[in-house]
Amino acid sequence: SKPPQQYNTKELMMMKSYLSIFLLAAVLVAAVSAFQSSSLLSHHSSKTQRRLHQLHSSPTQPTSRNTPTTSSSSSLNSSPSPAIPTAIQSHHVAVKTRNIELAIKFYSLLGFHVETKFVAGPARAAWLLHGNPDGDNHSSVKSRIELIEVPSYMLNEPEGTIKRALDLTKREELLGLNHFCLDVTNCIPKPTSNGDESLISNIDAETTTTSEDGSSSCSLYNLQEWMDDLNELSISTFGKSMRVALQPTKRIIGRDVYEMAFIYDADGTLVELLNWSGRLEQEVGSGWEPWNGEGFVL
Repeated sequence: SKPPQQYNTKELMMMKSYLSIFLLAAVLVAAVSAFQSSSLLSHHSSKTQRRLHQLHSSPTQPTSRNTPTTSSSSSLNSSPSPAIPTAIQSHHVAVKTRNIELAIKFYSLLGFHVETKFVAGPARAAWLLHGNPDGDNHSSVKSRIELIEVPSYMLNEPEGTIKRALDLTKREELLGLNHFCLDVTNCIPKPTSNGDESLISNIDAETTTTSEDGSSSCSLYNLQEWMDDLNELSISTFGKSMRVALQPTKRIIGRDVYEMAFIYDADGTLVELLNWSGRLEQEVGSGWEPWNGEGFVL
């Protein structure tokens, strides 16, 4: 056999030089790649941080929306907390109905009018708005309800029967959305309106007295009487009476005193009616008192 090939000293030196140059080039390529990856990650991280800051900061709202800003001094405790996005607003609650025209009539009793009608898949739908129909619907926060009519072939009602929403007053174990609430405080005059006739516009003159200083007072007009008037309006307009789930009762939440009641809409959905009655002078602590075993909070 032939002896292995031998390299002279000059050839060995050249091979070592080539190997050193190759290793140096590999190191430089790896360093450049690492730098580029680090710069890209830093760019995305910075962009993400800016986006999160925009989402959780308190943006300056247009004056037309009249959106209050949240002050850091109004936090519930002294510990730091993330900023809450003030741009988020409640737009609407959605209610399914078997007859959208009947549902529109019911909510018209509460001052809602059709903002727009549209189709959602096979269903007729509509947005109902509580406010000035000729005003800018985007200028301020308003109450809005979305009605979705379930097609008859989906209802599959046996002949002679009418499907209703679950009566959630009798199914207290069910989770999820329970009801929505309408604040009717401005519909109910206060005991003393200080001459503001808008507070007593829906009260007969016989129930209103005016003192020498121009202040008006309404005797015994509360949530119950307002609901009675609403029921009379329903009967005279549509020939149907309102169904009451829970008669008006007073509750103290924090320092505020409320009258609250629950009614069913045309399909049996629970609607709470809330009337702010006043505010207590003394401080009331926030907390959960032990349940006394009576009643269930809807």
